[in-house]
Amino acid sequence: MAYVVLQYDRPSDTQNWNNYNRHVRNWMDQLLQLPGAVSFVAYRVADGARPDTFTMLEFHTLEEARQAAASEPLKRVLDELRSVGAMARVLLVERSPFTPEPILA
Repeated sequence: MAYVVLQYDRPSDTQNWNNYNRHVRNWMDQLLQLPGAVSFVAYRVADGARPDTFTMLEFHTLEEARQAAASEPLKRVLDELRSVGAMARVLLVERSPFTPEPILA
């Protein structure tokens, strides 16, 4: 598995916060429509550290994740995030071969 990870601080001012909240579900839908996308999860930092938001868009292969990271649809989402004051950093990561498969209960 490979992931496109976005790291950013959510907007804190009222106007940008409201705009962010109005668009965030649409951005998730757009990301999940990228070719090869398997799943999407978002995490909020609980201890006040920065950046305060991490999202992970999962792909079966590293090549699919690379293509998504360079795609126009992702660039549009990044531009829209920037327009509400969320400057996202994009990381391309893959699962370490030393990480065991999750144990399903």
